[in-house]
Amino acid sequence: MNLYISDGQQVLGPWDAHETLTYVKGQNLDIKKWQVCDTSQVWKPLEQELSSIALNAFEPKVVIIENFGNTKNEDDQPGPKKTLIGLTDPIDEPGSLERLAKIRVILDSLWYRQRERIVATIKNREPSSKLKVNDKELEIIREQMTTLMTEYWQKAGTIMEWVKKLTWGSPEEMGDYYLPLSSKDVPAKMEEVRTKLQQNDLTELQGCYCFMKGREYLYIGETHDTDGDQDLERRILTGHKNKDWWEDTDGMRIIIPRNVKNAKKLERLLIMAYNPKKNTADGQKSSAADDCIETIVSELEELTQT
Repeated sequence: MNLYISDGQQVLGPWDAHETLTYVKGQNLDIKKWQVCDTSQVWKPLEQELSSIALNAFEPKVVIIENFGNTKNEDDQPGPKKTLIGLTDPIDEPGSLERLAKIRVILDSLWYRQRERIVATIKNREPSSKLKVNDKELEIIREQMTTLMTEYWQKAGTIMEWVKKLTWGSPEEMGDYYLPLSSKDVPAKMEEVRTKLQQNDLTELQGCYCFMKGREYLYIGETHDTDGDQDLERRILTGHKNKDWWEDTDGMRIIIPRNVKNAKKLERLLIMAYNPKKNTADGQKSSAADDCIETIVSELEELTQT
């Protein structure tokens, strides 16, 4: 079911029934002023159609992957000894649904062109050149889809779902520590970080760390390397000793993977989620998000075949 809603000035969608109800509630829309239509293209008052929409709405379940990154082995780290006090990541459901609607528009356009190419073949006619997708257009579509998918994952909290499956604790827990810093000059900040890492028994663990200014992410990194001789204290305080982002840093967020080999996957997901301003690379593309992007790109190429 593809639904659109309108207040007479803008048209939003397409969404399924559950997404439509979520958007209306999330934006606190005045249902007396909005209309809704489906593929029949007949606009009806939203208020009188809500009960019908609700009957067709179902909340999709999160995909469960058994042993996702957490199979017990020799690379597992000991569990946290102290109670985790971390940060809560906000969810922007309306914003995520707006991105999802744009994704559907792109896919609907591609499906229409694929359908009409097939119909032309059935009719023993040459498809119109307007129905074909050239390499340049396909590359633009790939970039648009990747951007929209990433923005959807950021706003819907999907990236955090993947992160939680790699960290300590249950799949509903982030497994992070937030270390607020009160010091003003850089040497004092570094010593405060050292002290708080020691107090929370984090010094010798491997994982990801985020230099933060308020809720802004300045730099995100990870400790794991091929020799396994890095830990949080050495990486943060020695590896980044003279970096310019220390000046603005007023907090550190530490995120520990259950398995040290997942540190790079975790770093990649965190960079995608928070867009740190000082990172010059996007991380190693080996995460669940990258697997999803690869699958979607492959599907897009299938849709554009003549």
